[in-house]
Amino acid sequence: PAASPSIKKASKGPKPARPPAPGHGFPLIKRKVQSDQYVPVENIYGEMDSIEQQLDELEHRGVELERKLRSIENDVPEDGLLVDWFKLIHEKHMLVRRESELIYIFKQQNLEQRQADVEYELRCLLNKPDKDWTDDDRIREKVLMEELVTIIEQRNAIVNSLDEDRQREEEEDKMLEAMIKKKEFRKDSEADSKKKGKFKPMKVLKLLGNKPDSKNRSPKEKS
Repeated sequence: PAASPSIKKASKGPKPARPPAPGHGFPLIKRKVQSDQYVPVENIYGEMDSIEQQLDELEHRGVELERKLRSIENDVPEDGLLVDWFKLIHEKHMLVRRESELIYIFKQQNLEQRQADVEYELRCLLNKPDKDWTDDDRIREKVLMEELVTIIEQRNAIVNSLDEDRQREEEEDKMLEAMIKKKEFRKDSEADSKKKGKFKPMKVLKLLGNKPDSKNRSPKEKS
């Protein structure tokens, strides 16, 4: 029997279908990005303000501690002062780390929201019949796909930065722990303190405990 026209047409191969948009399907509902881990923006700003206040307080404590350390720089530093010194450094590190984490959270949530918006617009666009597509639609599709790739790359970069920060923080903690537990520390400090200018506690304090210049900067300004 003779082949039907529809079969002859199919024998030439089907026309390549346009790939589905992320989350393709009906109904077209924008993906919700808020989850149990979502942190409201006002909470982020509030916590960052609190961190800034705590860092300022530590700065004042550091000035007082520096004064005391300088007053005995050529003598044996008291164990109590050294303990306060290392605790101050550790406390500053913890606050600065949390500040950085909040900035990452702020950026990540903004990117996730933008990704949901782009995906939704793509779904709406790609659900249009091919015959209704215009040149502007094709241009818009290309722009959205490129933006989606960029967003994903930026989110991956944030994850990588967090991993790098954690590794650096572990090294900092180990260094501080080693300095505190080092058996020879007290003996070395006693020997060095007898030589003028040898024992410079504030030099190490400034090296380990410097606060980044982040005061009065919002997450948006730091992004």
